[in-house]
Amino acid sequence: MAESTNGQSVPSTTYVAHLWDFPDLTLAIFGMQVSAPDGYERYEAANIPAQMEESLGQAPGLLGMRYFQEGTGGLMLQYWRSHEDLANFSKRMPHMAWWKWLIDNEGQGFSFYHEIYTCKTAEAIFETGTTPVGPGTFCKLSPTELGGGRSVERQRLFTEAAARKS
Repeated sequence: MAESTNGQSVPSTTYVAHLWDFPDLTLAIFGMQVSAPDGYERYEAANIPAQMEESLGQAPGLLGMRYFQEGTGGLMLQYWRSHEDLANFSKRMPHMAWWKWLIDNEGQGFSFYHEIYTCKTAEAIFETGTTPVGPGTFCKLSPTELGGGRSVERQRLFTEAAARKS
């Protein structure tokens, strides 16, 4: 393993994340769009970003998160062990308070959307020299070779793990 510029270990080979260890993997995308200068200021004044960081850091079943900039806002990609874990989190405080804030502030320069996907199969391959991100941060990793139809085999592992859970 080599070390990247941010101090993370970088495998010295192509590697695969063992997503089949999470046969109920659920991806959640939460996005915000800011359409008025004071929209995000109100969101911050409600202390939601700080609460979110703390609460999600302790959320049972949350495997990892990634943040992206997009258009007039950003989005958060969350990896959950299962849809049930995500649903349980959404039915508790402080998530319920955040939802109420969004409803109460609807149309005031800040809007929100979400997409939820329950994976039927999944794969994450990282080429040589890639710093672990996403599944590379919460899955077991093992060396692999690119090409040769191995993607089909890894997809089969995911499907078989899900079938064993049923």
